[in-house]
Order: sequence, then structure tokens, then C-alpha cells
Amino acid sequence: MDASVAVQLLATMPMRFAGLVLENTNRCNARCGMCYQSSGPKGSDVLGKAHLPFELMARVIKEAFTVPTLSRRFHLAGGEAFMHMDECVALFEVAREAGYVDLTGTTNGYWARSAAAASAVAERLRAAGVTSLEISWDYWHQSFISPATVGRAIGACFESGIECNLRVLTTRSHNLEEALSLIPTQDLALASRITSGPVFATGRASHNLPAEEFHDTGAGLDGACHPSLNLTVNSLGNVFPCCAGFDQTKHYLFGNVRDESIAVIAERINSDPIARVVVFRGIRHLLPVLEQAGIRLEGEFHGICQLCWTIFSSPECVEALREHTRKAQQRALERLTTNLLAFEDAHA
Repeated sequence: MDASVAVQLLATMPMRFAGLVLENTNRCNARCGMCYQSSGPKGSDVLGKAHLPFELMARVIKEAFTVPTLSRRFHLAGGEAFMHMDECVALFEVAREAGYVDLTGTTNGYWARSAAAASAVAERLRAAGVTSLEISWDYWHQSFISPATVGRAIGACFESGIECNLRVLTTRSHNLEEALSLIPTQDLALASRITSGPVFATGRASHNLPAEEFHDTGAGLDGACHPSLNLTVNSLGNVFPCCAGFDQTKHYLFGNVRDESIAVIAERINSDPIARVVVFRGIRHLLPVLEQAGIRLEGEFHGICQLCWTIFSSPECVEALREHTRKAQQRALERLTTNLLAFEDAHA
């Protein structure tokens, strides 16, 4: 493809979101050492304690459905979203009535304290329209949630007809096999899927784990993140194009659903020049801009999510990017003005 054509496509291609991710709370009954959201019983280490009002979340769910580039998937996350079980059930019902066809959530399964409790919760969720749950389980969760509890959650999902993805995060010392060996075999057999992924060096993991523990997922940090976008509302109401760490920052903001419609914010994200570079070209393309401003990021980066989180967690980096954008827009305006004046002179 001709380079100019590629540039034009990147300038005009709309961002497509795989779904709406709503983080109703940043509190969690666990406090895992690798949590990218830095969640715990008192809220987030970074963002503090936050919880969105139900009426606001219901409005957001309905408004997001009007975003033309949003797939009809609704995902509820936290923190541990299901600490507020009645609220979660009601939100899924709102999403189902709005027209979403894929209703999903992430949980640590704490609610499966007994077979009867697990069955009751799963039946409520299925009746509300939930199609699948992702249950988090790994070396770090076992300090707070027992293997038997996770097993009961898997079994209850199976019995109620909810697909269950057992999601295991790994480092070099703690692998998939280690995590699965603790769950009763008969329960593992009932999981719809078992998937694993690397712990990212973001959030609490960036402070608690040594660099050699992280898998290298960066491929030289080359790559865009467009295929994995989600329109994400964090527990403060701020909206982001992803839920892998960017949503846990507070310096480069696109808008808050307390102040305006998520549809308006989604369009702002789509037109934001910095966001478009990250989404369509890759986060590493911001590094020359930072270096030009005299900012060199220290340390080793193991993946694009870590680099993204590091850049947007830094007020200094964010201000350098904003200043670069302001100057670029001013130069573009000056060129346009010059061209218009030249056109007028030529046709005078």
C-alpha cells in the first residue's frame, strides 16, 4: 500500500470497540500483589475509593448502545464488581433490555462459598441475561479465595448454562500448570475455556514483582492495540479506549460520564490525535516526542501495556504530549491559512 494512502486511512479510520466495559467499583475483597488496578478492600491505591451511582451507570449503558462503532457486548468489571450483587443483576437487566446480546463479567468467584450459594448466584445472573463469566484464578488469588470456592463457581456456571472462562495470569515463576493443579479436576472439566495471560508490569505488580518475573510481550514494543479496544468507564466515571491499565491513570482524560454523554466522549476519543497514534500505530511512536521534550523513560519495558501505563501515569509525559499536539495543531492551522490566502490571491 502506498504510504500516503496508509496515512490517510489511519487519519480517518474509526476506532471500533469490542464492547462497553463498566467498572462499577474499584474496591475488591482481595488485594492481589499483581493487580493492575491496584484494587483492595479500601479501593484503589492510585485512584482512591470510588463507586458509580446506579442511575448514572444505567444511563451510560443505554447511551453507549447508540455509539455506532461499539459491538453489542456489555462487560461488568471492578475491583470485584460482584461485591454489589443486587446492583450487578440490575445492571445486566438494563443492558439486556437496551439490546446488548453478549452480557459478561469478571469475578474472583468469592460468592461461591457453598454449593447452594453458588447455585443461587449463578441462577440469578443467568435469569438477568448473563451469557458468560470470566473467573480470575492464579497464584496471587489463592491467598484470598480458596480453590474449592473457585471450583464451586465453575460448577454453578456450568449447571446454570453460563459459559465460564477460567482466566489465569502467569509470571516466569508461577505458571498455568501450578494454578490449575490446585483446582479439583472434576470442576476444571466443567469450565468452557481455560485461558492464560501474562501479568503486566503495571499497577501493583510494577512495585511488587522484580523485572525478571515478567514475560516479554512487547515484540520490541512494536504494535498497535486497535484489535483489543473496549470503551471503558472506570469507577470515577472517566472514559478510556481500553481496560488494560490506561483506565487506571488520571492525567490524560477524555471526559467523564458525570458531565456529558458517553457517546460524545467516544467521539472525542476517536478524534484525539494522541489516542489515534497509540491505537493505530503503537505506543512506541510517542517515544520520539518525549525524547524531543528531553524525557527519556528509564528501565526495561516488557510490553506495550506497561509502556502505555507508564507514559500516561506521568504528569510530565502527558504535558509534553499535550504541548506537542498544541504546536502541531497550530502549525496545521498556519499552513491552512497560508494556503487559503494564496488561493484567494491566485483567483483575485
